[in-house]
Amino acid sequence: MKIYFGCAMLGGYPNIPIEDLSQFPQLIRSLGCELASDHQTRRGVVEAENKLQPVYIHDRDYSWLLESDAGIFEISNPSLGVGSEISDMIHVGKPVLLLYRQELEDKVSMYIRGKYGSKYVNSPVVCRPYKDMQAAKEHISEFLRIYLKPV
Repeated sequence: MKIYFGCAMLGGYPNIPIEDLSQFPQLIRSLGCELASDHQTRRGVVEAENKLQPVYIHDRDYSWLLESDAGIFEISNPSLGVGSEISDMIHVGKPVLLLYRQELEDKVSMYIRGKYGSKYVNSPVVCRPYKDMQAAKEHISEFLRIYLKPV
């Protein structure tokens, strides 16, 4: 199973620090998944990405999204790019899991959270708050079990 992981980068980390976000790639791998994208939490990523052309970044990330079986996004920090990636994944019919820190619910976009359960969204979208990494792992495991059953 290949997973597209997404989280804020340029918007900064006002609500959840990069140190916490950096635990997600390894957590997803520990559940037997391959990651199409995991660069967002690496040191120096913003500086490295700033040297690239916008179209290159879009097309690279979009191809990663297309080759992925599903998307897992940490949405506690606001990000226009992550919102676009979520919409793109939904548009191409991929299952999407949205995770955010429980205590930050009032800071997370209600429009994005509203994709879960919307009559206008046809691909599977699950939105879950988590209190710690163990709870996040449980949500990810459940999502994978339900939407990406092993063949």
